[in-house]
Amino acid sequence: MSAWEYVIVALPEFKAAATVQGRSESVVVLNREGEVGWEAVGMTAMGDGHVAVLMKRPVRRVDSLQ
Repeated sequence: MSAWEYVIVALPEFKAAATVQGRSESVVVLNREGEVGWEAVGMTAMGDGHVAVLMKRPVRRVDSLQ
């Protein structure tokens, strides 16, 4: 069975990408988290314009590295 760890990331207030499609501040944050193994599995819009994103990744098991 897989074991997961979770984190909640608050994205910056949404603004459309100014220069390159898909490169808004929020996308940059999500891509950075994805580079270290986090996968977005849910999101909630907050009343102040921010978005909270639930992310998960497999837990690294120390015993499997030995």
